[in-house]
Parts: sequence; structure tokens; C-alpha cells
Amino acid sequence: MAKAAAKAKAAEADEAVPKKGKGKLVLIVGLVVLLLAGAGGAWFFLQSGKTGDASAESRPRAKSVAVFEKLDPFVVNLADRGRYLQVAMELKVADPKTAEQVKKLLPEIRNGILLVLSGKGADEVSSAEGKVWLQLEIRHAANRALGVEFDLPPMMKTFPEGTEQAVLDQAKAEFDKLAEAARTSLAKVEGLGVTDVLFTSFVIQ
Repeated sequence: MAKAAAKAKAAEADEAVPKKGKGKLVLIVGLVVLLLAGAGGAWFFLQSGKTGDASAESRPRAKSVAVFEKLDPFVVNLADRGRYLQVAMELKVADPKTAEQVKKLLPEIRNGILLVLSGKGADEVSSAEGKVWLQLEIRHAANRALGVEFDLPPMMKTFPEGTEQAVLDQAKAEFDKLAEAARTSLAKVEGLGVTDVLFTSFVIQ
């Protein structure tokens, strides 16, 4: 009887050992699954963050809001005797910081603009082309006061009828060369200083 009881206890002990081993195995597998799930979640989070950053970088940047600095009207005698020009304008500048610089240097800027205007004849500024050229000259004068330099694009010279073709061809070649240099110079300062000049009133008398 004692031997039979001992064998029964031994059998129970043998059955208990595998159960404990199975329990540990299940626990280990569960931990591995949890770790893998956590790693997968972290990877997904990081990837979604990268995608968000990429999409943010791919989005076009908002353009800076244009700043306009209004100048008091100019009344100047033109190069033609007895003719004068009354003009009001606004300077379009790159940013608010440049607008503050314009205010500080306003006397120098106005002086440069006055010199440009007073050197013009009525016929030079009466046409649309003449006004466009005048805008460029004013922009050039204002930017010089701000320390921003660029070359003015040249105007094509006019020649009297009967001018030899060789002279015209040479003048055209020189004009093209100077025009290309001016375009390159203007491109370098695009977005700096005074970027445009807008006439709000233009009266020649």
C-alpha cells in the first residue's frame, strides 16, 4: 500500500512539472507578442511622423505679404521749359524691415527720385514705354539709397531714316549684350529692397 501511494505521488509530481513548463512557455510567448506589437506600433508612429514631415516640406510656402510705402506727391519742373510733372507713387518693398529702412532713409530716397524726374522731358515720360522705364529708374535710385545695386536695362537707340544697316546691326548687337547683363543683374536682387514702383497719379502740364 505504501509503495502504491508513493508511485501515485510521483506520477502527480511528473504531471505538475510539464504544466509549470507550459505556463512559463505561454508567458514567454505572450511577452514576445507584446514586444513585437510595441515595436510595430513605434515603427508605424515614426513612419507616420516622417510622412507628415515630408508632406509638410512638400507643401508650398506661403508667399510673404507685400508691403507698400506711400510717398508724398512730387511736383517737379521737367527738362522742357515751362513743363512740369505732378506724380504720386508707392514703393513696393520686400518686407516690413525694408519698409522701416525706407522711412529712415526717406530724405535720401526722395532726393534721388527728384533728380531722376527733373532730368526727364515731357516726351520721354508721356508714353507707356517711357513710364515703365521711369519706374525702373526710380527703383534704381531708391535701391541705391538702401545699398542694393543693379544695372538698368538699356533703351534701344533711335536712328534717323537712311542710317546704314551696318551701324544698325552693331547697335542692335551692343543693345542685346547690355540687355542680357542688365537682366542678370536684376535677377540677383529680385526680392530685395524696393521691388517695384507704382504710380497712383501721373500728370504732365
